[in-house]
Amino acid sequence: MAQIAKPPPEQIYYQRVAWTWMLAFFGLFCILIALGGYSGWHYYSTATTPVEGAILRSHVNAGVSIQPRGRLTAESIERLPPERDPCPGELDICATVAEGSVIRTKAEAGYGPVASLVLADRTQIDFWAHPDGAELTLASYRATAWHNGRLDVVLRQNAGYLRYDIAAGQPYDRVEYVVEAGDGMRIRLDPGGSYSINVLDSAARPMPALALTGEPLWIEVAVRAGRAIIVHQDASVEVQPGQLVQIDATGALAGPGEARWELIRDGGFEEYQAQSRYDQTSRTWRQYAVPNAPGMSREEHNGRFTVVRSCRPETPDFCTPDDQVAVGQFRRDGSQTRPFTVGIEQTIDADVSEFPSLRLTMWVRVLTQTVQLAGVAGSECPIMVRITYKSTSPTDQELSRYFCIYTGSSEVSNSEDAGEIRYRQVPQFQWYRLNVELRDDSLLRQARYIQSIRIEARGHDYLSEVTAISLIGRQ
Repeated sequence: MAQIAKPPPEQIYYQRVAWTWMLAFFGLFCILIALGGYSGWHYYSTATTPVEGAILRSHVNAGVSIQPRGRLTAESIERLPPERDPCPGELDICATVAEGSVIRTKAEAGYGPVASLVLADRTQIDFWAHPDGAELTLASYRATAWHNGRLDVVLRQNAGYLRYDIAAGQPYDRVEYVVEAGDGMRIRLDPGGSYSINVLDSAARPMPALALTGEPLWIEVAVRAGRAIIVHQDASVEVQPGQLVQIDATGALAGPGEARWELIRDGGFEEYQAQSRYDQTSRTWRQYAVPNAPGMSREEHNGRFTVVRSCRPETPDFCTPDDQVAVGQFRRDGSQTRPFTVGIEQTIDADVSEFPSLRLTMWVRVLTQTVQLAGVAGSECPIMVRITYKSTSPTDQELSRYFCIYTGSSEVSNSEDAGEIRYRQVPQFQWYRLNVELRDDSLLRQARYIQSIRIEARGHDYLSEVTAISLIGRQ
């Protein structure tokens, strides 16, 4: 049987080289096919396109502007002809908003929500204007191009107070709303939630608000519904409904705590007492005096306000020195025959339109009142509280609600209304806790702005005391 001849070694070598190159090119071809398929799938999965249909609704005639991307200046929005108006026939002045646009409000626009940005997914962002205006950039508003995989929204809040009501039930598998505020601060907002973010410029305020850390307040984040996650400087905090987180000027986070706002500073007179030891002034409370009759002599101008240390109203009969608190005391004596007023006042300067609850509380006590009853129009009130407010706009007339605290020998009666004054008769010598929900008051129910608070003593001779003064706003 004949033997099969073996191919020469050179032929075997070239065959092996040919098979190697063929296999290499086939492998490369498979890799290219796989990469092409993956790239196509990745592009299909991740490609996004801008979402159109965002509309800015201005609820006022002035103080709201838009700066589109590429423009150097902002333009006030004006009512367009019906054929171009995004909301024809409505009271709001409307304009379309695209990616990169900056929306600004100015303080003169008024109190409460002066404008609303309504996105195509029914999310609504309300803008406030007091005290220094607000600014928001619609940095990115994009959805996946070929399917309902996700919606990504990035908003950059540079200043002011805004309320975010993120729509629920959106047709996307994943929805991510991120608000960038300040340097490196990112706040993720869950769909279906309601949130408030306030970015303050502490340097612009003569008396900046202080965070719980004691430093000037920079950012506040409050949650009414849903969940917010704040990420800043490698720290992360989750904010649940009814909670509030503060970030101070150094970037430190405080909270979460209860979502409540104390609108009165130094309600316990501790700061006032510490400063009065040196210069008789205070950064919070200011003294004033008013003669209530013509031609009064210098000796009759003897009403005075001082801060003393005393037992707490809850335990007035006995306490140790360490348990004493600062008490504001109004005093006038000498069997005076003509009335004189001495008081303290504090500027609040707060837009309170977001607070369905505004609770005023303080401890009060009347020790001396020479004219027994409250007198005519509150002229004999040893403690008179005055809340100054405006309804909706800075141009509105300044209005007041008074609370007259008085005592007398007659039987103690319930509170009564007489025009702007609410009378409250209290037992003499006993501490009484004034506790009023201002939103239940006929005058203050719809008030959007509170200017100031005054507490004074009016009359002939009087000795009265107040402490633990508080005005709490809650969302």
